[in-house]
Amino acid sequence: MKRKYRVLLPALIFVVLSSCKKDEKIAIDNLIGKWTVANDDPRMAVDGSFTYKFNSDMTCIKNIYNALSNRDTTIFRTYVLSNDKTLVTLYDERKIYTEQYLIKKLNTKEMKWENASPNDGNENKRLVRSNDR
Repeated sequence: MKRKYRVLLPALIFVVLSSCKKDEKIAIDNLIGKWTVANDDPRMAVDGSFTYKFNSDMTCIKNIYNALSNRDTTIFRTYVLSNDKTLVTLYDERKIYTEQYLIKKLNTKEMKWENASPNDGNENKRLVRSNDR
């Protein structure tokens, strides 16, 4: 009987562990740098780009490029991270909140945001690391 348990217990543990969904890792040290908002909707054509550049001094530069009008817009923000480093809040120059996202994933190449304030007009975002930091 003990012999069966020796075989069944490791098999059961393997099945349980392999069926659990891994939580996305949040390596907050990777936040600093330039991130481009990715377009994951194949039905939507994108004529420009939208980037966030996070600096270590808690400032953020948003850049919106419209290819149709060949126009660049630069917006300066400050940001605050929650104590557990899973929530990022952006503020304008008057210290008024503009955006707030739950960081669902953050590694060296990709970041996923879930809008923490659904009624503010912002959407969930997937960002990819830009080569030009």
